[in-house]
Amino acid sequence: MLQELTIQNLALIEKLQLNFHSGFSTLTGETGAGKSILLDALGLSLGERADSSLVRHNTPRADVTAQFNIEALPAVQNWLTEYELDDEQDCFLRRTVTPEGRSKAYINSRPVPASQLKQLGNLLIDIHGQHEHQSLLSNLKQLELLDAYAVHPNLIAQCKQHYQAWKNIQQQLKTLQDNQADYQSKLELLTFQNTEFNDIAPQKGEFEALSEEQTKLSHASEIQTACQTSYELIEGDSGVSERLNQAIYALESIVEYSPNLQATVTQLNSVLIETQEAASDIQEHLSHIELDPAQLNEIEERLSQLFGLAKKYTIEPSELLEKQQQLQQALKALTQADHSLEKCTQELEQAWQTYQASAKALQTSRQKFAQKLSARITEAMHTLGMPNGLFQVSLTELDTPNATGLDKASFLVTANKGQPPQPLAKVASGGELSRISLAIQVATAEVASLPTLIFDEVDVGIGGGIAEVVGKKMQQLGQYKQILSITHLAQVASHGHNHLRIEKQTQNEQTYTQVVELNPTQRIEELARMMGGLTVTEQTRNHAKEMLENAQSSFTRSP
Repeated sequence: MLQELTIQNLALIEKLQLNFHSGFSTLTGETGAGKSILLDALGLSLGERADSSLVRHNTPRADVTAQFNIEALPAVQNWLTEYELDDEQDCFLRRTVTPEGRSKAYINSRPVPASQLKQLGNLLIDIHGQHEHQSLLSNLKQLELLDAYAVHPNLIAQCKQHYQAWKNIQQQLKTLQDNQADYQSKLELLTFQNTEFNDIAPQKGEFEALSEEQTKLSHASEIQTACQTSYELIEGDSGVSERLNQAIYALESIVEYSPNLQATVTQLNSVLIETQEAASDIQEHLSHIELDPAQLNEIEERLSQLFGLAKKYTIEPSELLEKQQQLQQALKALTQADHSLEKCTQELEQAWQTYQASAKALQTSRQKFAQKLSARITEAMHTLGMPNGLFQVSLTELDTPNATGLDKASFLVTANKGQPPQPLAKVASGGELSRISLAIQVATAEVASLPTLIFDEVDVGIGGGIAEVVGKKMQQLGQYKQILSITHLAQVASHGHNHLRIEKQTQNEQTYTQVVELNPTQRIEELARMMGGLTVTEQTRNHAKEMLENAQSSFTRSP
C-alpha cells in the first residue's frame, strides 16, 4: 500500500509530503491546479521516463520518494530479497532529476537502474489513465487484459519458453539446410584436401628433425676436414699433447731444486688430460660423420614437400599436423550433416508439439475466463447506464503462432437489444466507449493482484446517476484494495473514504501547488464547489452535505 509521497522542486511543487490511507481516496481540484503533477511525481518514483522540464525553475534537482507498506505483499518481499535490496521494513522508491535531464534511482537508499524501479513498481501500483479507452481498441491490449483477469502467469511463461525453444531449433535447422545447399562442393573440396595431406602425411616434430639433419649433411665435408685438422694438431707429431709432455718432463727434472714449480707441473698435467679428452671427443664425432649425398637428397625432397604444402595453405611447416587434424574434423562433421539434419528435424517437430500443448493449455484457460469476464463486464455496463448492453470476449486462432500463444482476442459489444455484438471500435461512440472502458477497468480491478489502483479521470463523459454508481463501485473496491481516484465529479468524490484537494496558490510572484486533506466541513465546501460552478450558494452546500451523508451512510467498511 502507498503510504507517503514526498516531492521537492517538481513543477509547481516546492515541497510536499502527502500521506495516503487505505480504502478509497479521492483527489479533486480546479483545472490546472496540478492534479497531473502528482501522477508525474508518482510515475518518476516508479521508474517512468525522466523529463527535465518537470524540474522546478532555478532549483538544482527534483526529488520524489514514495513509501510503501509491504507487510502483506510477499511477491514484493521476495523481489527485494532476490535483488538484495531488503534493507528496510517498508519499501522506499526514490528518484532525482536534474535540469540537464540526468536522473538517479534508489530502492531503500541503494542506487539502482531506473528499469529496476519499473519492475518493482509493476508489483505495487496499477494506473488507469483517462485515455486508456483508446488503447482498448488494440487486440493486443485486449488479450493482455484477458490474461490479467485470468491470472495464469505460469501458463504464459511456459508458452513463451516453449515458443522460444521452437524458434531456436528452427534457426538451427535453417543453418543446417543452408550448409546442405553447397554440401557436394564442400565435400569434394574437403575430400581432396584430406587426400593431399594424407599423401604427404606430416608427422609430429618431423620438420624440425629433418631441418637439423639437412644442415648436418649439407656441411659434412667441412665438418670432417675441421675435425681431422683439429685432431692432428692435438695428437699428431709435434702436436699439443706431445709438446705438453715435453714441457712437463723438463719441469719435473728440476722440481727438486725448485719445489715451487710443483704446482705448475700439476696444472700442466691437468691441461694435458683435458686436451687428450677433447681430442678423443673430436675423434668420436669424426667417426659418425658420413658423406651420403643420397640421404641428403632424400631429406631435401621431403622438406620440399612439407614447404610446398605449408605454402599452399599459408601456414608454417610446423603447423601442418594441426591443419590436417582440422580438415579431418571438418570432413567428419560434414559427412555427419545428414544425420544432424534428420535429428534437428525430429527435435523441431517435438518442440512444435510441446509449444502447441502449452499454447492449447493457455487457450483453454483463456476461453474459460473469457466467458467469466464477458459476464462481469456486461453486468458492469448495466450498472453504468447501459441496461441493454452486451459484452463478449471473442477468441480466434492466429494464422501465425507467437510467444503469447495461438489466440487473438477481440472485444465485441452492443449497446442495444437485438443488435449483434460488433468490434468495440466499430459500434461504440465516444461517450459509450468511455463508459465501457470504465466497466472493463472496474471488472478487472476487482481481481487484480496489485494492492493499489489509481484511476485518473476515467469518469470523463459520465454524469448524473451513473457517476454515483461509479463512486459506489470504487467505494466497494476500497474494501479490498487501496483505490485513488482523480475526479472532477462530486458524485464520485463524495464516496471516498478520504478526500484530498489539490490547490494552486501564488505568493511573492511564485506559484505553488499544495495538497490538503479535507475534514467533513471542508469536504462539503469542495463538493459544493464541484457542483455549483462559479458561485456556491447555501442551497448547493446543503445539496453537497446531503450527497456526502448519503454516500458515506450507504457503506460499511469491512473489518
